[in-house]
Amino acid sequence: MSRSLDDLDRLAFRLSRTVRTQYPHLLTQGFTLTDLEERLLPFREARREMADGGADAFERTVLRLIAGERGYLQTEPGLQVACTQALASPSPSMSLVRAWATTSLTLAQQAASVGTERMATPPATDISDRSGETKPETKPCGCRFCGNRLPENRRLTFCPHCGMDLTKRQCPACSTELDVNWRFCVTCGRSADLPDIVLPIRKAS
Repeated sequence: MSRSLDDLDRLAFRLSRTVRTQYPHLLTQGFTLTDLEERLLPFREARREMADGGADAFERTVLRLIAGERGYLQTEPGLQVACTQALASPSPSMSLVRAWATTSLTLAQQAASVGTERMATPPATDISDRSGETKPETKPCGCRFCGNRLPENRRLTFCPHCGMDLTKRQCPACSTELDVNWRFCVTCGRSADLPDIVLPIRKAS
């Protein structure tokens, strides 16, 4: 059984999803620390998917991500050391590593795998009674991120298995964050009920 996903996994998933769907050229080109903060993991949007709402939780988790924890991001050893030192300080902050603003970072395969696994849906299975007759399948109510079954007859905001916000989803065309009951995207106007688009990962040449 796989372990529960924590905030580091959630940020890695969001980063992987954003790069794959909005900036696929960055898979091979890489991006800067400034890009990460301003475009790929903006504080106001990315923090919503975190379980820890503490004052320094977001910046601490981003520093762990850049430092190379779990191998989700690759960058220069000097920046990783700077992030590790920032984490050891009394008040961890991204301001402590701003001298590395133009340093290049790249997504590692581990981050791509987090996105792929969580977008996957479990295979369907046939249900047969004792006479051998196959009955119509009843599809369980599952989390659209991790595929695990959700508790019934309860009002849920976050998935109890992966911790993702169940009240939000992304436009399948442009990845704008939408409320779960919206029928159309407020950015591009496309139907929000289209199947999710998962772009293939392009390997570096």
